[in-house]
Amino acid sequence: MNERRLLLLHILTNYFERGYRFHKLESVATPRKQEAKAVFLIHGWGVRAVAMARLASALADEGFTVYNYDYPTSKRNIGEHSDIFLSLYRSVLNTEKPAAVFFITHSMGGILLRAVLAQMDEAECRRIEAAVMLGPPNRGSVLACFGDSRAARGINASLADMTPSPDSYVRNIPPPAFLPPVGIVAGRYDGKVSLNSTLLPDGLPCERTIVPCTHPGLRNPRYTLAPILRFFRSKTFSAD
Repeated sequence: MNERRLLLLHILTNYFERGYRFHKLESVATPRKQEAKAVFLIHGWGVRAVAMARLASALADEGFTVYNYDYPTSKRNIGEHSDIFLSLYRSVLNTEKPAAVFFITHSMGGILLRAVLAQMDEAECRRIEAAVMLGPPNRGSVLACFGDSRAARGINASLADMTPSPDSYVRNIPPPAFLPPVGIVAGRYDGKVSLNSTLLPDGLPCERTIVPCTHPGLRNPRYTLAPILRFFRSKTFSAD
């Protein structure tokens, strides 16, 4: 059984675990640690790390050391999730010391990253070479309104954080001390997050490209690997 299948089996076996951990996947041709490029993946609401497995495998094939984060999205609000992620992330950097750091997020994962960036100091933010957000509800999603009731909050602590209401969590995340280059990949047929909602709040720069897929399809490397790699390399989606 090859390394990719072993990783997938491991993730599936631990799907119902508590989570809050990174599934590490290294390239077969991983360079010396001091030259390694690390990419951190953060999945979206209602799924687990296995949802990002194909993308993780494709990135490892491109030479990245991949840290695919797993967390139970509904157990805590986004602010609490950000505290946990930041602690684990700092531990990885202190241990592994990669030469370059990148991020890829899907849906709510992008909001979690923004919450994490808001807690980082400037030096930590500047260490990130680039981040690509896939279908992020940066300005909220109307579907999140289903979680905005006392009963819903009792079983799902994070969904209401992403409503388009002016007083919702997602609309009030402080800007970071430094914003790394941010690229947004939106799905033309995304029925969960509108194209306008993917953009960062006014005043925060980002670049966006649109690909012909649905919201879950954004996790498929068939649609998003090429623009991700282009943005990582050039900090733009435009042709080199």
